[in-house]
Amino acid sequence: MHPALHLDNLKRLPVAIRSQANAAISADTGNRYGTVDNMRLVRDYVVTAPETERACMLPILYSILDPSQIPNLDSVTTRTGSDKSPTEAEISIPKAIFALEALYTTPLPESIGIDLWPRVWPWMRFLHLYTHGDPSHTPDTERKFFVDFILFAYGFFHHAPTMELITSTSWLWFMFGRAWLCSITIPDPAKRQQEITDSSNMDELLNGIGGTTADLARLVVAYLDALILDHNTPNSALTDHPYVSFVGSIFKFLFRVDPTLFDPKTPRKTLGRFGEELLAQPILGVLSRCLRSLVATITPGTTAVLQQFFALLRVLIVTTSGWAQLPVAAKNGLIPALLSCAGSTSAPLLRTHLRLCFTMILPLALTSYALLSALQIGWPDVESAAKQITDADFRPIWAAFSSLVNERLQVVNEFNCSHVAMRACDNFECSAIDSKNKFRRCSGCRSFYYCSSACQSTDWRNGGHRKTCGSYGTILLGERNTDNFTSRQRSFLRALVHHDYQKERHNIDAKRAAFFRDHPPGSIITLYDYTQGAVRVEVKKARNKLESLEGSEWNDLLSRAAASGGRMSIDLATIPVNGPMEPRHLAIPLHSSSGVITQELTRLATTLPPMPQSGYLPRNPYREVMAVMKAVSLIHRTAGAHVVEIH
Repeated sequence: MHPALHLDNLKRLPVAIRSQANAAISADTGNRYGTVDNMRLVRDYVVTAPETERACMLPILYSILDPSQIPNLDSVTTRTGSDKSPTEAEISIPKAIFALEALYTTPLPESIGIDLWPRVWPWMRFLHLYTHGDPSHTPDTERKFFVDFILFAYGFFHHAPTMELITSTSWLWFMFGRAWLCSITIPDPAKRQQEITDSSNMDELLNGIGGTTADLARLVVAYLDALILDHNTPNSALTDHPYVSFVGSIFKFLFRVDPTLFDPKTPRKTLGRFGEELLAQPILGVLSRCLRSLVATITPGTTAVLQQFFALLRVLIVTTSGWAQLPVAAKNGLIPALLSCAGSTSAPLLRTHLRLCFTMILPLALTSYALLSALQIGWPDVESAAKQITDADFRPIWAAFSSLVNERLQVVNEFNCSHVAMRACDNFECSAIDSKNKFRRCSGCRSFYYCSSACQSTDWRNGGHRKTCGSYGTILLGERNTDNFTSRQRSFLRALVHHDYQKERHNIDAKRAAFFRDHPPGSIITLYDYTQGAVRVEVKKARNKLESLEGSEWNDLLSRAAASGGRMSIDLATIPVNGPMEPRHLAIPLHSSSGVITQELTRLATTLPPMPQSGYLPRNPYREVMAVMKAVSLIHRTAGAHVVEIH
């Protein structure tokens, strides 16, 4: 037995409290209620006594927590009748509770845990079962019960023999899970110092939390959310090493549960069960706010935790579920948080992570209307903050990203200000262009629009739509796409492609004219590639193997373009719909009110030399390239001056 637990230590106490202590452990059955009162006085004394005297009370606490005094749970009942004598349980239970409360406030030498744990643990487990379902046991008392117990156990963290005993205890991890579940409502971060490091106890842990990995994921996110410090607090107050330690402990725990969460070198579209459960929670929003708080916290351990943060972020963000959470992350300040990293003392060690975020991940997501709308809020403040960044290596990276965001926000503003959506009649014998509300939509494919029932009947009978209606829903951007686009997102993609078409129109038509020299108009496509962030526009053969497009839907689109008399051309937008690893080709045809522009480009093509054998138009392929551009410009100013074009 540890020397501090010997009863001889009571002799060092003042006489008055010594008598109360002896009475608390008295076996006198004639004053059993009195022993409870004595124990209450001992508890109250321990809370306020000098540290040396509190240590002298340990033998009392040790004696009262004798496991042999634990009542049989099945026999603990309420007394009835005239018997006024206290039951054994009515004496031992309150005394044990008072003893535990006193023990939790007493400074303990680490080596004493070997002797205390075999007494504390049985009582804790009994009291948990005893109070379960008790209406008087409120969430606040339950939280205190579990958290005080875990903090007591954590006090022996650095004493290996005690920790080995504690962590090998059956059902410890169930209790830990209950403690963690209760801890997220604690306002004081200093009481949240729990770290779980042994995944072999996951079953017990899950049972304590609620029973499923979804419960665990929900708890992790709620716990991180509760930990976050206010980033508006003056920096002098944000030197909280325990806070950084808590966050780092969560990251370590996640790594133990699923090591793939910290393996950014192997990007995945989907994660394991626990990872996907995390992504079912608003994890990226919480992580964004967590990042801002971490960067504002000045402590030596921050950089290491930030590196763990970026490893986790890079894994989550490129998954299908994580990609969909980017708007939420932006609303929670992801971009300002990343920017603050670039201006922090940790910047040199985070430069690779920041470069990847701002060049290879985030730019690819800037086709999302929801993300851009989230970025638009407070964007001027972000740009003002960016001007304070002095890192010469980071500034050009930010300049490129900021320029792209500003360009896309311009498209958002134009899109929001255009109150009338336009459509073209898909009966290519008509091709009338007007406001969307003047058209009827095919109820089958929900992608084709007609200005009248006559046009719809004509296209059904003569245009081939009867045969191909059921095939639509994969390539042509429409309601039946499997990408879960909202109507607003689909409309924005059309607006984005049209914006980029207008910006590059003369260059695109010069390339089209070059192709028309050897290929009919319906056999080429214009590709708008958004997989690198900034758009790259190319003109290609429609049957190019690189596009891997086939099937009745694709064949019908090409047939319609060929039969449209130049009033429809196939434009493809390649977009990272569900993340950078899953680009999608979406057909967003260019409709014209007249085929005159295509006809004039075809006529211009007859004056050009043959195409190169490669089938591609190299950069500046003809000496007369400027003349071609001027000719195209003239076509748009004259023959095409009154042509309406929409995507």
